[in-house]
Amino acid sequence: MDPRLPSTNGSGCFQYRKASVPSYQAERTIDTSVLSREAICDRIRRSLVEVSNGLAADKIHFIDTCGGNVSSLRNQAENALLDAFTIPYRWAVRPYWVQGDGLALILLSTRQYNTYKSSFTGLVNALSDLESSAPTADILYRLANELDNRSLRNILPEKASIIEKELTSTAHSNSLLLATLAAEILTYQGTPTLPMKAIMKLQQRAGGSVDLNGYTRHAAATFEKRIKVDDYNFFELVHPAYFRQTVALANLVTRFIKNPCPRAIDVGPGPGTNLLAFLELLPQTEVLAIEPSDIAFQYLTDHFKGEIKVTCMREDFLCVPVESEEVDYIMSTGASHHFHTDGFLQRSAQWLRPGGYWFIADEMISPFETRKERHLNLLRHHLAYMAPLCFPWPARDVDPRTLSEREFVNDFNNTVPQAKFLADTGKVDDAESLCRQLLSRAERHGFTTKVSDPHLAFWRLQWLELQALVAGLDYEVEQKTYPRHFIKMAEGAGLKCVAHKRVYGTVGLTDDCAGTHVMAFQKA
Repeated sequence: MDPRLPSTNGSGCFQYRKASVPSYQAERTIDTSVLSREAICDRIRRSLVEVSNGLAADKIHFIDTCGGNVSSLRNQAENALLDAFTIPYRWAVRPYWVQGDGLALILLSTRQYNTYKSSFTGLVNALSDLESSAPTADILYRLANELDNRSLRNILPEKASIIEKELTSTAHSNSLLLATLAAEILTYQGTPTLPMKAIMKLQQRAGGSVDLNGYTRHAAATFEKRIKVDDYNFFELVHPAYFRQTVALANLVTRFIKNPCPRAIDVGPGPGTNLLAFLELLPQTEVLAIEPSDIAFQYLTDHFKGEIKVTCMREDFLCVPVESEEVDYIMSTGASHHFHTDGFLQRSAQWLRPGGYWFIADEMISPFETRKERHLNLLRHHLAYMAPLCFPWPARDVDPRTLSEREFVNDFNNTVPQAKFLADTGKVDDAESLCRQLLSRAERHGFTTKVSDPHLAFWRLQWLELQALVAGLDYEVEQKTYPRHFIKMAEGAGLKCVAHKRVYGTVGLTDDCAGTHVMAFQKA
């Protein structure tokens, strides 16, 4: 009987039967026992198309209602995924296998939306420059941006091996800046790489101990309250776009500051890693580095021992007496969200002469008006930095990790993609709960900066990012806002925005959305 036709309800009255209409499914389920491998592949490919075309994330559950074993189920699902990926084109999607209530596949978009206007010509020019001359920060910066949405092996396979060899050589060089930029490119091209010599150099500079005896703690919110500064000093180099922001910041300084030997204040340099890289680009700069964190200050002074152009001051910037005639510009990398932001902006304006410049590089989130929107945007932002670093542990004859380290890696690889999927689909409370639980489990391991294998840096960075995420949810130490609001706050302090770009996007299509931003302001 046609379900759209009327029927009686037993009392002689007519009623209409509703047609069966498929409903929207936030999460799909595939029963491998009733579908062929080709049919399973088609279902997966449908999700790949959706995410490639703009869906932030998708999740597919796999079941076997005929009672097959878990190993067989996983094998069927993985083979179908391989089939779905076997096309002559590249998907802007990354798959993650996770375990929870059974086996699930999470698909996350890898597409980037940055200010940088990439082009095939720009990519070819960057590659040509890399082949014809010694690597520079400008070349690597351009190449990193050109390759954000591209696979070198897909688009220029004939050049890939040559370029990868050159980048690998650079990643193992002594230059902190160049090695880290090259390692980032390789990592995001599918070859996780660490700037090992640069890391070892940092460790040698930093010394072996941190003594806080007799040090006065300041009123300013500091790193060590919620984020492990020791870990930050050694593992932050693998953070996405970590030195791209430094190159972009130096470019803005060069654009607006014409004094060849300027005097600058660096506010909140932390352990000083970004400042070290900045001075590789602009070595004639005389810097007063003001850092309130006791532990970070110890690393800062160790990193700049013997550097006559760098003066380190352990103080809250808001409390330092103003000497405006001594400053050409003020800069800050990754620190503005650790301060009372309005106070930071107003105090900076007091230091500057009319026409003076204020430069910033920092992470910001997407626009929000309610606390729930802010929590959602924080989750999506931080998890977007973490998820790309959840890759399988490299296959080797011998695994040097301790049991605790293996559990740590597996926990992040399993939990982070699930948390990102929940955040991307608007399940704020569930995503937040998952992140808080993961942080609690991570802290129980009691790790120090010593690791059994250098590749653990990728997961130790995720732990740092998770600490920042949860601190941000608690609005303690981490106080991120969004770009347009930040610019309005600056206007209220008498600073006009004269340049702005999103160096690395984490969420959203426009420069007012989440990611790593650089800005230049001028005092009226």
